[in-house]
Parts: sequence; C-alpha cells; structure tokens
Amino acid sequence: MEGTPQQPQSQPPGGPKPAPGPQQGQPGGPQRPPQPAAGKPPSVDPHERIDGLRSWLAQVERRVALRTYIGAAIGVLALAAGGAGIFLAMRVEEDAATEADVQNLREELTGVEQTAVEAAQQDLETVNEALTDLENQISRLKNEQGSLSDELSVAQDDIQDLRDQIADLETDGGTGAGTP
Repeated sequence: MEGTPQQPQSQPPGGPKPAPGPQQGQPGGPQRPPQPAAGKPPSVDPHERIDGLRSWLAQVERRVALRTYIGAAIGVLALAAGGAGIFLAMRVEEDAATEADVQNLREELTGVEQTAVEAAQQDLETVNEALTDLENQISRLKNEQGSLSDELSVAQDDIQDLRDQIADLETDGGTGAGTP
C-alpha cells in the first residue's frame, strides 16, 4: 500500500537467516542486494529490485552448483577408493597361503632337511674312511721306513766292514808281499 511505509527485508522471502560472522561487504561475507536504511521507505524501482534479487539468486545458484559438483567429485573419489580397496582385498585373499599350502611347505622342508642330514652323514662316513686309509698308509710307510732304515744300517755296517778289510789287505799286502 502507498500510504504505509514498508519494512526493509533483510533477506529474500523464505531464505535463510543471516549467520553470525562476516558481514555484507566484507570478503567472504554473504552477498545480498543492498538494503535500504532502517526507517526509510524503499525508493527502489520494482524492476531494479527484481534484477537485484535475480543477480543474488544467480550467485546462490552458482555456489550451490559448485558445491554440488565438489560433492559429486568427492563421492566419485570415495567410490573409486572403495572399489580399489575391494580389489586389493580380493587380490590379497587370492595370494594368501592356505593352511594346506603351509602344511605342504613344512613337509617339503622336513624332507629336504632329512635328505641334507643323510647326505652329510654319508659325506662324513666317506671322509672318515679316507682318513682311516691315510692313517693306515702312514703307519705302513713308517714301518717300511723303519725296515729300510735297518737295512741301510746293515748295508752301512757291511760297507764299513768291507772298507776295514780292504784297509787291512792293503796294509798286509804291502808289508808281507813275499810271504804267503
């Protein structure tokens, strides 16, 4: 009505109430169409007011669209991460060793261990036999050396006896050559 002054509206009809925090005109603050001063009747043309509300609604719509886009992107990333997690869990389950696999490995390890012990025992027996043979050969060679030493000693004694006899013959032969 023309005779009654209209109260300025602080927000669009049905819109949210202003939140505490940055005020209009400050960076990060709500972007609303300028409000007429309290107590003054609005002197704004209705078309200008409608244009202002349209621009304000366009800004709100852009923000909602951006937030929707970001929310959808986060949702897609969450689904992708969930899918990757399920894939990795299934892959780990396929690669995991079962009780039967572990038991088979234990049995194979036991078999390899027994084979290794048997091979080591055979090698040890072979080395012991070779060592015994070497000890026997050394004993035989010592005995042979002892007998050869004895034979050498006898031969040396015989040689000394022969030298002594030759020396006696030479001394007897030179003095008593005329006497038989």
